[in-house]
Amino acid sequence: MSEDKVLRASNLNVFYKNRKRKLFSKNKKIQVLHDVTFDMEEGEVLAIAGESGCGKSTLARAIVGINKDYTGELVQKYDGPQMVFQDPYSSLNPAKKVGWLMEEPLKVDRKRKWTKEERMARVKEVMKEVELPIEMLDRYPSQLSGGQRQRVCIGIALMRYPKLLIADEPVSALDVTIQSQIMELLRSLHKKLGISIIFISHDLRVVYRISDHVMIMKDGVIVEHGKTDEVYRHPQADYTKRLLTAAGIRK
Repeated sequence: MSEDKVLRASNLNVFYKNRKRKLFSKNKKIQVLHDVTFDMEEGEVLAIAGESGCGKSTLARAIVGINKDYTGELVQKYDGPQMVFQDPYSSLNPAKKVGWLMEEPLKVDRKRKWTKEERMARVKEVMKEVELPIEMLDRYPSQLSGGQRQRVCIGIALMRYPKLLIADEPVSALDVTIQSQIMELLRSLHKKLGISIIFISHDLRVVYRISDHVMIMKDGVIVEHGKTDEVYRHPQADYTKRLLTAAGIRK
């Protein structure tokens, strides 16, 4: 993989166990992704778009190592990509305060032993990056708004200086005003930290606002991939055209 690439997938086929299979059924696994091939440049914001069930989240989980049941090649330039999930409330332990939640990734860091002072300094640094006041470290997730909880989730993902951040529908559970604020935060972090971002969404209007490149998926297959402006202005796949029309972006 060349130096300017942060990620490459070649003929990637991803599976998961069929927990609803009938007794004695031979079909123990279901294939979700089919021969997915793409690469991602360093510092790029790549959006993965498509309708629910198309394989977007399955691909994300394979990249971060949650789903290891795959064939093909998945090569990453850096270790430890981090993920931000759709629902910020269910992603956070409600019994722990924000300070504990932010500090935890450093306590379990296998690559470096952090002193308590170093951990707290890093926590305060990241709180500033995600634009949250230090006083919130002493609060529980239930005491925060949806947007504040998502900022905490983004902060937790940033704690160990990842080079790749995967945001899986990070604004779909938020109202429109808060969506804009979180989008602006992600754009700011991308510019400030030089971090590569995979942004997963079914909302093509949101995708257009943040991505350099977009990859359209349907039934576990990439149907179109290119620069966002080019794909939106001159879509090649009929499926992409239908999505853009349904979103009111294309007549």
